Amino acid sequence: MTQRSDTLHCEVKFLKIVVLCVGVHSVVLGIIIYFFTGGFYRFLLGQPIADPFFVRQSGIFLFLAGLFYLFPLRNIHIYHHLIILTIVSKVCAVVFLATNAHLTPSPPMIVLTAAGDGSMAIALSILYLLSLKRGLLTTVP
Repeated sequence: MTQRSDTLHCEVKFLKIVVLCVGVHSVVLGIIIYFFTGGFYRFLLGQPIADPFFVRQSGIFLFLAGLFYLFPLRNIHIYHHLIILTIVSKVCAVVFLATNAHLTPSPPMIVLTAAGDGSMAIALSILYLLSLKRGLLTTVP
């Protein structure tokens, strides 16, 4: 394998690492939100939770979304299109969090969360587009 070929495949390796990090982040966060709802809520918003039902529901959602985010890792050349949905999901999260932060007891924490989701969307977008542009995802190696 030539040095140029190794360099081109570097984008796909980094893409896989970012997909893995995004997926694991959501799975772990979902588990924490579901099983440690009160502590998580106090940490994030600085107050006790009144009704844990919808917060726990969001934990289940994040867990399942995380599993979905990880799916392209089964074979990134076949399932790479699913990464687009992960990017769209992260962008929607940023819009939701940014436009609703003022409704929470701790807007700065919500804005920080939006920044994290935005960073994930940007990293995924850059690596995905670079990999596509260089033709690294269009054929099975």
